[in-house]
This record gives sequence, structure tokens and C-alpha cells, in this order.
Amino acid sequence: MSHLEYNKLFVHDHINARELSEVYFSDASERGQLFLILETPKNKINQQPMIDQIIEALTHHFISSPQDDPELLLEEILQELNQILPELNTHKIKNWLQTLDIVVGIIHQDSVYLASIGNVGGLLIHSNQTTQILEANTDFDPSKIFTDIVSGQLDTGDALIISTNALFDYISEEKIKRIIKKYTPQAAVVQFKQLLDTVPDFVTFNSLVIKRPSGHDLDIPNEQTQISVQSDDDNDNDGIIEAQSTIQTKDHKTKHRKSTRTKLVFDKDGLKNIKIFQIFVQIWQFAKIYFNFVAKIFTTTGHYIKNAWLFIFSSQYRQDRESNILQTSQKSINKRVNWFSNLSWQKKVLLISVIAVLLIFLQSLVFLTQKQAINKQEDAYDKSIQAINNSLNEVEASLIYDDEKRAEELLLNIQDMLDSLESSSPSQEEELNTAKEQAVRMLNKVRHINYVDSPLELFDLSELNQSKQIVQKDGQFYILDQENLYILEEQSPRVLTSYPNGKTLADWPNKNQLIISGDQEYVIFNLDDQQIDSFSFTQSVGNTSVQDMSIYSNNLYVLDTIASQIFKYPERGQSFSNGVNWLQDDIDLSDANSFTLDGDMYVMFNSGQILKLRKGSRDIFNYHQPHPKLGSKAILKTFTDSDYLYIIDPDNQRVAILDKEGNIKDQYTSLKFDNLVDLAIDQEEKAIYLLNGNHLYLLAINE
Repeated sequence: MSHLEYNKLFVHDHINARELSEVYFSDASERGQLFLILETPKNKINQQPMIDQIIEALTHHFISSPQDDPELLLEEILQELNQILPELNTHKIKNWLQTLDIVVGIIHQDSVYLASIGNVGGLLIHSNQTTQILEANTDFDPSKIFTDIVSGQLDTGDALIISTNALFDYISEEKIKRIIKKYTPQAAVVQFKQLLDTVPDFVTFNSLVIKRPSGHDLDIPNEQTQISVQSDDDNDNDGIIEAQSTIQTKDHKTKHRKSTRTKLVFDKDGLKNIKIFQIFVQIWQFAKIYFNFVAKIFTTTGHYIKNAWLFIFSSQYRQDRESNILQTSQKSINKRVNWFSNLSWQKKVLLISVIAVLLIFLQSLVFLTQKQAINKQEDAYDKSIQAINNSLNEVEASLIYDDEKRAEELLLNIQDMLDSLESSSPSQEEELNTAKEQAVRMLNKVRHINYVDSPLELFDLSELNQSKQIVQKDGQFYILDQENLYILEEQSPRVLTSYPNGKTLADWPNKNQLIISGDQEYVIFNLDDQQIDSFSFTQSVGNTSVQDMSIYSNNLYVLDTIASQIFKYPERGQSFSNGVNWLQDDIDLSDANSFTLDGDMYVMFNSGQILKLRKGSRDIFNYHQPHPKLGSKAILKTFTDSDYLYIIDPDNQRVAILDKEGNIKDQYTSLKFDNLVDLAIDQEEKAIYLLNGNHLYLLAINE
């Protein structure tokens, strides 16, 4: 049961209000009390059935869920809301989700748990300080609307007010704090109502005051008269907010006055919401811009037409224009000639001598500057070549000590230095080209990069529809595409079973079976009778998506990027039991793309990073990051007895092989690797089978 006191301020005029507003409280129970504050702009489409459906769904889940922890219970309710809200807009109201202001929460004992979207605010009042705990949130992912839960325990005297923004527009935070600190929630609501008494009817206030009472809270005096404010529901007793006021005359007789809500108010801003007024303003603005533009065009065009007309038909106009131009030019020339002519011959000689000396000086300065620039460039070139040679010697030394990472860093720096150098002679250009070729050869050697001109094509898969994954099992290849599961035989694919919208394919090593996943299920394909078994197993309650899956030691592991979790499904006979969370550490897996197991687990991220996990926790893996670094959608695979990790890197048309200490063994690249999708590894590790678009290539591995 709740140890907190609360009261709601709900002022809403059905007819004049511009919003559709709702406040809901469930019955008190051992798990607490559920509440909902909801507000959305009115629309010509009736949205009340959608709001009723939201309340019904929340109430049903709150009552029927076996979860006793209020925070976990609220998380389940928010997941339910994330699913139903996008589906409720059957009338396709534009930006409907972005117009919703919603607060959902649970009051349990001394604690409050809540989450919100839209323009709502929440103030926590603690030790005479106010803290904003809810902020406007209109920019959210429609597939995951509610993401964060705010929770906390209220100490004695602490209070929390949750409200749509209208309350904060009319009453300052400081006044709200003073009222809530001084009064009980019921009395505070009365005070707020008195302050809002003159607010126009079209404004809606939907607020909730929650407080852990202290012995100093003031309540409503009993001798005051009663003022009633009708809520939006005449049958809801909590919708009546009772206020008290007293007017004492000289003869100690009491007179009663009833405050009036409805007032005659001219709302000039309300005109903006009138459709015909909006259209009129837009037409007026457009007309103003249009006529100003037309007037400017006519004025400019008229001026040019007038001048052109006079120039063509008026010889006097042409003569005047010509005379004006000649006179202006002549005046400028005469002014300079007269100035020079008026100088004495000594000054003329001196001026000419100064100009000649200045020209000679400037020419000499140009020659000197050019020579200095050439000498400086040659000196910088010689120093750079010397630094490059020193770095090449360091590369050789690093290779002797098997420090390939250091050698690669040095070679990349050498390439940058060579690219920045400019040759000033044919001999320097030849020297630079030789150094660049040497640096490229050494870099390829350090990176173990092998260029494959024409990889061997095993199968042409042009008849498949968007091939997704490949599995090699007992010498046979199985491929899953958008519609079917295939087996490759006699150089062509044969359909084993239809499975529309299949996402992932995994081998069950110890059994003659494959595992296929779709959007909402996992199924087992029996290779003996080539049929999908009639039974399937249930996903974990938190397993909402499948990015990749793999079987190790007869247990199925599933990577779920939406839940940011790895789920483990233990073997149970010929199937699997319900899933459990395998990942123990708090790790963000939303950017993960694939994973593989050999006892430890390796997770590949779209950022190019590789994470090693052991028994559900992060483990140290200092691997040598290839250069360029691994791109997005990279996929890695291994198996128990393998010493290597095999990686396809579609962004860089590359196949990389790392040993399990993190060192690069080999890299392969080819122009044919233009659509790498998946890979399979020969059990003897002598070949890699690459699924590249509509082709299956064989890539031999260097011993």
C-alpha cells in the first residue's frame, strides 16, 4: 500500500477546450497504484476510443501480470504501450504519436516510478530545492517510444508534481514550490485552483501532486466556505476540487460568494487556429510578396526599355552617352599628364630614376625569393628523404622482432610523408616513385595482404532470391535465401523446403539438423526426412529479435540487438527449452552484427570492434586491428578446434584471418568480392567458402 498522499488537479471544459485530456488511477493494491496522465490536441476524428483502449490495456496488464516488482512491472507496461500505440492510429492521423503527451507511473509505498513522452514536466521538491525530472520528449523512435524510467523514493516532506505544460505556463516554479512545501496535496490543489480562477475555459490543466506528508503540512480550514470546480467527469468524486474562503463583516455575519469559471475572454492567439483566418493570412502574405516582386520587375524592365529605346531611336542620347564617357576618361588622363608636366625636370628625372630602381629591386627580390624557396624546398626534401630512410630501417628492425603493429604504423607514416613531398626535378620524381613502390610492397607484406585475381567459382546462384547465409555440413552446402532453404548438388541448388522471410541459418553439429529463424519463431529442419519438425520451441520473454545465432555444446545462443542481450536455449531432447539471459555484464549490443563460439564467444560490431566474452562477461582481447579497419556488416566465424577467427569485410572487399591471440595471419582481397554475404570454413582449414551475391567462391588458405 502507498505511504504517499496525492491529489489531482484536472480542469477541463469538454466544449471549449482545445485538447482531449484524461487522468486515470487504478485501485490501490499490494503492488501499488497505477496512474496515467494523457493529453492530445482535438481532431475532427474522434480519438476517445483510442484513449479508452490505452487505459484498458494498461489496466489489464497491471492486474494480470505476475510481476511484483513495481519497476519491472512498469517496464512490462511500457513494452505493451510500445507495441499498441503505433497500431492504434487506424485513422492515420498525421504525426499522431508526436502530438501525444503521456505520463505513466506507479506509486508504491514511499516510491514513485514513471515514464513520459511529449510536452510534460515533472518537478521534484526536496530540501527547499526544485529539480526538473521530466523534460519534453517529442523526438523518439516510433518502434520504441518509451525508453527510460525515472524512479525514486520520497523522504518526509518531499513532494513531486507531474503536469502538462499548461500549469507551468501560468504559475511559476517558485510559487509552485512554496505552495506544495506548505500544504497537503489536497490543500495545494485548492490553492492552485484559486490562482487559475481567471484562466480562459479553453485552457486545460491536468496535474498530479504527490507528497510524503510531514507533521507541519497545512490543510483546508473547516470554517471556510466551499467552492466547487467541475471536472470532465461528473461521476468522478475526485474531479471535484473543494476550496474554502471566508468574508467576515463588521457584525460577524458571513457572506458567501461563488467563484465563476466561465468568463468572456477575447483570445487573439486563438484566431491563428481558425482555418479560414489562416488561409486569409497566407493569401495576403503571398499577394504582398507577389505584387512587390511584380512592381520591381516592371520598374527595372521599364528603366532598361527606356534606355534601350532612346539608344536606338535618339541620336542625341547616343551622342550624350558617348560624350560623357569620353569626357570622364579624358579628365582622368589629363589630370595625371598635367601633374607630371608641371614637375621640374629635376623631379621628372628623379621620379623616373626611382621607378627604374624600384623595378630593378622588385625583380631582384623576386629572383632571390624564388632561389630561397627552391633551396628551402630542396633542404626540406632532403630532410624528409632522410627521415623516410630512418623509418624504413626501423621497419626492418620491427619485422626482425615480429612487431608487425609497430612496422605497420611506421609504414603508414612513411606513406603520408611520401604523399606530402613534391618533386622539383625528374631525378627527384623517379626517386619518389621508387620509394612509394617499396613502401607499398612492405606494407602488403606486414599486413599479410594477398590479392586474388580470379577466385574459383564453385556454384552460380543467380536463380536464388537474395542469398543470406550458408552452412557447410558433412561436405554439403545449405543456403537460406528470402524464400527457401536449398542444398547445392551437381552444380545447382535444389529446394529442400519453403521458408518465407527466413533470417538466419545455423548448423546443429552433433545432430543431422539445421536451425532456421524467422521474425517470430525458430524451427528445426531434419535433414534425414528433409522436413521441418512439427514442434517449435518458445522464445525467451525478452528475446524480441534475431541478428545471429549459433549452436555450441548442444545449446542454442541467439544475438538480440534490440534487447541488447545474448539468450541461451539449453538442449531438451530433440529441441530446446525456454531461453535465459546469458550475458551478465552491462554491454550495449545494439550495434553488434554477428558472433561465433569456440568455448569463448567473439562478437563483431558494425564499428569494426571485436568483443571477447567468457561465461557471459567481458574478457581481454588485444587484437591487431587491420588497416583500413573492419567496416560495417562484417561477419566472423570459428569453431572449437580452430586456431583462427575468419572474417569477411564487405565494405573493404576483404577476407581477414586472425589467430586467437589477435595477430593477423592473412588477408585476401579481390575485385570479385563485391557483395560478400556469408562464409563457411572447411573443417581442415584449407579453404574458405565465400557466399558473394549470386556466386559461391572457394578461397584457398595459405599454409
